[in-house]
Amino acid sequence: MTETSICIIGAGVTGLSLLLLLESRSYPLENVTIIDPQFDGGDLARKWTTTQSNTPWSKSNDTLRQTCPGVKIPAEFLERDQNESCPLADLARMIRMTAASALSRVNRIHAIATTASFDPVTNIWSVAHKGGVVKSKKIVLAVGSECKSLDLEVSSIPLENALDANRLSYLVKPGHRVIVVGTMHSGTLVMENLSKIGAKVTGLYNTAKPFYWDRDGEYDGVKGEAASIADAITRGEKPQIQLVHVQDISNVFRACSKADWVIYAMGFYCRQSIRLDMAGEQLPLTYDGMTGRLDKCQTAWGFGIGFPNRAPDGIHWDVSVAAFLKHMEVQLPAIIS
Repeated sequence: MTETSICIIGAGVTGLSLLLLLESRSYPLENVTIIDPQFDGGDLARKWTTTQSNTPWSKSNDTLRQTCPGVKIPAEFLERDQNESCPLADLARMIRMTAASALSRVNRIHAIATTASFDPVTNIWSVAHKGGVVKSKKIVLAVGSECKSLDLEVSSIPLENALDANRLSYLVKPGHRVIVVGTMHSGTLVMENLSKIGAKVTGLYNTAKPFYWDRDGEYDGVKGEAASIADAITRGEKPQIQLVHVQDISNVFRACSKADWVIYAMGFYCRQSIRLDMAGEQLPLTYDGMTGRLDKCQTAWGFGIGFPNRAPDGIHWDVSVAAFLKHMEVQLPAIIS
């Protein structure tokens, strides 16, 4: 059995970013335990290897330095064109390399955490994994996410495959009819990949407009390559791509009845890899979007893509690594108290 003060469940970009925040505050890292089966940088390194983020290098690097004073970012990432967006796999590698020293000082457990049970008498969490149990005063879930989907009777292609043009071409052939559900950043990049193959694409959207641009001041609007693709689509330069609002029922049914494939680019939900219990009662993985604190759990938090935080306007949700860093920095006093 391991006893610790803070147990971080997940060593992807979010878990390692939290570790950097703790290190920058001189928190005793010997009192921190991280549970992860691979310690390879998480989903960004493993699943999204060819995907460009919607955030420039300058924002990621500047936020890391602002939130973690004294952090030493490897030179190779500071020498990149700071105006270009970060490839997600490179961003994961940067965080992993930057956190390497801190990671060597914590208690690492290579396993999958299956349950976290809270004892209201002792105020201690028992986090179970295949090799034993970790007793901890606080827990932080950074377990990642899975793509949302619909129950359509159409063969589906995982989003991470659709964002890789080479992998996509093994499944989709010229003339195939493909539905893309969602037309934000990822959906726009997928539609471009499909159009280059020669597929006939229907992009489904549920907002007032199919595209929102960062240059127009829209929160989290498309920028860079995605903005250029959206421009070309709206100018009618890609006739093989049809945009349909989800309330246009006739065209939605028509597209579904003829589709060879569907690709879901409609957001994410928290990975259901761990069960929370309190006094024998299972707890939902629901949380306060402003603080990350889990419902009914004063000593448990969720961060990252599985637990995105509310944007400052209280309307939108932030899903960038830079935003996660700022959000966790605000919550840090409660976590280390």
